[in-house]
Amino acid sequence: MDVSSRAAIRSLWPVWGLGVVLVLSLVAETATVSFGIVTVPDGYWVGLISSVLVVLGIGYVVRNIPGSELSPARYPRLNQWCFAGASGFLLINVGFMAALPTETTFQIVGWVRWAISFGGGIGLLIGLFEAKTIEREVAAERSRIRQDELRRERDRLEEFAGVVSHDLRNPLNVVRGRADLARRAHPEDEHLKEIEPALDRMDEIIEETLTLAREGKSVDDVDDVDLAECARECWSRVDTADATLQVDGSTTVRADRDRLSHVFENLFRNAVEHGGRDVTVRVDLLAGGNGFYVEDDGVGIPEADFDRVRETGVTSSNDGTGFGLAIVDRIVEAHGWEMRIGEGSEGGARFDISDVDRRT
Repeated sequence: MDVSSRAAIRSLWPVWGLGVVLVLSLVAETATVSFGIVTVPDGYWVGLISSVLVVLGIGYVVRNIPGSELSPARYPRLNQWCFAGASGFLLINVGFMAALPTETTFQIVGWVRWAISFGGGIGLLIGLFEAKTIEREVAAERSRIRQDELRRERDRLEEFAGVVSHDLRNPLNVVRGRADLARRAHPEDEHLKEIEPALDRMDEIIEETLTLAREGKSVDDVDDVDLAECARECWSRVDTADATLQVDGSTTVRADRDRLSHVFENLFRNAVEHGGRDVTVRVDLLAGGNGFYVEDDGVGIPEADFDRVRETGVTSSNDGTGFGLAIVDRIVEAHGWEMRIGEGSEGGARFDISDVDRRT
């Protein structure tokens, strides 16, 4: 028994305690009837069977609740509802006992046991319904807060991207124009030859900053996209050197084609840049069919960096900008998908993208 199960049993002691009391009562009553000590009153077996069902229900709840999504913070309310149901229903039936004739003490005992079990079971059901409702509301509120935070972050990034685009690209164009004029006048100047790669690098950073801002927006319009076809098209647009693409499976997914292309292009580029120019990249469907994965046989990503590489600006390459995987993560999130980073079958990096909608 793990720690969570033991903690649940300790927290739910009123519930399982009631179950133990009912079991002892049922055993004693059954033994009394079996030995013919008492006469079975009318309707007794119906009440006994209902009590047995309640005991089984209590056992099921106590056994399975640790593995459920129910927070331990809801356990006290389950106890309260179970106790309130048992005591409330018992009080109601005490009134009936006073008003209606009872023939034997055994009949009263059976009636009390039935009232406690039935009321406790109803109370426990109400408590479970309330707890699950609260959990859904809490999860929805957390999701709303998370979405608000993401929206504010995207708005800030979009504003920043606009500033970058306007305030950096314009003077950058001026510098590029001046550098072209200077290079024409002094074609052999080594210093001027070094300016062009630096300007190209700045252009790349600005463009990827704008892409990061755009791809973070939620996806509103989706189309049917053939996964294998899209992957091969993207491979042809990336500088893959001597690398090899292997597409083993395909399906038609519902996605924004342009953004899905950015996912493949960035993952392919990342594999070639970090896995080597002769790396093999494989695209295939996940085992459950609810998504796809891209893996390579390169050096892979250290497990400690699985989450860190999603962040903007994180790269192990001297020539990289650190935007590629951040862009992929934003696009995946904008589609409502989920990306998990791990180790490939041959030791390289693997990117599992799940919860992908397929054409039905």
